[in-house]
Amino acid sequence: MRIRLLAALSDGELLCASRLYAAADWVEKDADFSFIRAAVAGSFLAAGAFEDGRLVGMGRVLSDGCSDAYIQDVVVDPAFRGRGIGSALVTFLADETRSRGVDWIALVGEPGTENFYARLGFERKEGFTLWKRPESRPE
Repeated sequence: MRIRLLAALSDGELLCASRLYAAADWVEKDADFSFIRAAVAGSFLAAGAFEDGRLVGMGRVLSDGCSDAYIQDVVVDPAFRGRGIGSALVTFLADETRSRGVDWIALVGEPGTENFYARLGFERKEGFTLWKRPESRPE
């Protein structure tokens, strides 16, 4: 397994990324996945995990590049889970972010991932609330 930064996604990588997002239930299987290409290109950092040249995991970092960063969209192909790929991706992204001078790094994880991220040195921030704007705005 090899991890490398992603500046852009090839057509084949986009296809693999779309399968990853669908497997995570982040999007419908028949969705327009072109947004993933723009999301990767617009991220502070994006990384992919490759097995035999195939994208089997990925994650992104959003940041202002100087003070704060947020790791998100960490996903591994279900057939490749349990092999340390997710841990390697998060560690790689955190190390790369720190090497660029950003040392305040947070993330939002899916319910049930608390132990996974705790093992990687992240801690729950009690008293903080995640806010999300609804899909449609009130009239």
